[in-house]
Amino acid sequence: MQQIRFSQLSKPRQLLVRTCQRVNHGAILNTAVTNGEIDLDNPPDVVFDFHLANDVVARAELDLTDFILPAETCRLLAQIDSLQEGLLEKITVFDGIPRRVIVRRSLPSEAIP
Repeated sequence: MQQIRFSQLSKPRQLLVRTCQRVNHGAILNTAVTNGEIDLDNPPDVVFDFHLANDVVARAELDLTDFILPAETCRLLAQIDSLQEGLLEKITVFDGIPRRVIVRRSLPSEAIP
């Protein structure tokens, strides 16, 4: 997989990456995708998962202006590219990195028996 840098991303995709970093542990809900891009007109909801036995520490990447994206983030962006139109119902975030995604999309009419 080709390495992608944060600075190469569109502003909506940079915002999604920064949201993952700010959430750190939790989920991003109901992220709309329109024309293969994150729809900023409908901001997603976020759910934070705090481990009460540990101190909450901000991600070090938040202070960086550019960095190479982790493989999981690149896979999420590839899902957005292939989705084009739909909804990322839930992006599960762990250690500031998207680990799982639930995608809602319409089936093409030829796929319906």
